[in-house]
Amino acid sequence: MPRRYHVYPPEFQVLNVMSTAGASILAVGYVLPLAYLIWSLRYGAVAGMNPWKAKGLEWETPSPPPTDNFDVTPVVLQEAYAYDVDEPEVIYASEKAAHV
Repeated sequence: MPRRYHVYPPEFQVLNVMSTAGASILAVGYVLPLAYLIWSLRYGAVAGMNPWKAKGLEWETPSPPPTDNFDVTPVVLQEAYAYDVDEPEVIYASEKAAHV
C-alpha cells in the first residue's frame, strides 16, 4: 500500500489497526527492559567478586583481570563443576611448597 494516505481504504483498515497494535506491543517490549536496566543501574546492588559461587578459576581473579590473571600459578584440587562442596579449594604454588 502506498504511504501517506490521508484515509485508508476500508479493505486495508483492519491490517492497519493490526500493524499499529503490533508496533505498540514491540515498543513496550523495548521500553520495559530499558526501564529495568536504567533502574538497576541507578538503584541496584553492586555484585560481589563471585555472586553465583561458581567453582571455576575465572572467578578467582579480580575484575577486570590483570594481564597475567594470577601472580602465581594456582593448583586446583577439585573439579570446576563440583557444586556439592561449599567453597572452591585452590592452592597456589607458593602455598603448596609450604605444605609439602
